[in-house]
Amino acid sequence: MKVQQIILIAFLLSISIKSSYGNKTQCEQSVSTVKTNEILKTSPSIDSLLIESRVEHEFSQIDKKDEFYICIRGKSIIEGRVIFKIVRSDKTVILEKEFPTYLLMNYGFYGDLNSIKDREKYMISRIEGFFSEKNFLYPAIKKDEKFDQDYSDKETWYEIQSDKTAIGFSYLLGEEDGRKIAFSKKKGKVVMYFNCC
Repeated sequence: MKVQQIILIAFLLSISIKSSYGNKTQCEQSVSTVKTNEILKTSPSIDSLLIESRVEHEFSQIDKKDEFYICIRGKSIIEGRVIFKIVRSDKTVILEKEFPTYLLMNYGFYGDLNSIKDREKYMISRIEGFFSEKNFLYPAIKKDEKFDQDYSDKETWYEIQSDKTAIGFSYLLGEEDGRKIAFSKKKGKVVMYFNCC
């Protein structure tokens, strides 16, 4: 009788846990998921969603907002992969990039490089601040900005510069891979109009 009671309690407990955690959508799992995993000492799977951030912002169209989305998936923050997407209001994906999380590290890191906690904390802060308003550029290229052939394609530069409604987005990978992107109405896609240190 006692064995049956123990089995029943274990079964009910497993159902309770599933209903508490198993039905979460990706939107609900964010930084708190990382902290929960640390507290419970669980082992995230190779494709676990560890942290995500999203914002709606004008980009490909001036009168409608696109969704900017970024997340880290993997077994751990420092050994995961970053997925960066831009999705139009009609649900068309206009940009999808994937890169290892170590590219979130740059000159802004002042912690201990040997400390996993310090690196994780910095990577999380990069994800949380990735869509900071200062990273959106309007206009994408100012009228007085000069073209530099070392960092840009001439045709792309002048097309984006001549489009007064073009909105740019700037982000950094690693220490010296700064990128500025905009939506080319002529090409119907996202283009990188500046790439520099």
